[in-house]
Amino acid sequence: MDVQRVYIRISKSHGFKPPILKEIVFLRGRGFNNLEIAEETGISRNTVASYIEKMREMQETEVAELMSLVAMLEAHNRRRMAQMLKELE
Repeated sequence: MDVQRVYIRISKSHGFKPPILKEIVFLRGRGFNNLEIAEETGISRNTVASYIEKMREMQETEVAELMSLVAMLEAHNRRRMAQMLKELE
């Protein structure tokens, strides 16, 4: 999937671990604060804070692109899950 490759490339270019960043961006987009993200994911509160701070230092367009990529990845995962559930019926 091209979206996945682009997301990984951009994440790594900023020193992020893609799976951790995806969790943080997704939950932050749903309104979770740093402590709630840490509790929900098992990621340390310091790591969450560090990722959020790094994102604040990024250009606005890069952050917007990362958020869009995460949204596309999540939508793809939801469609895949729905298909799997449908196949179980």
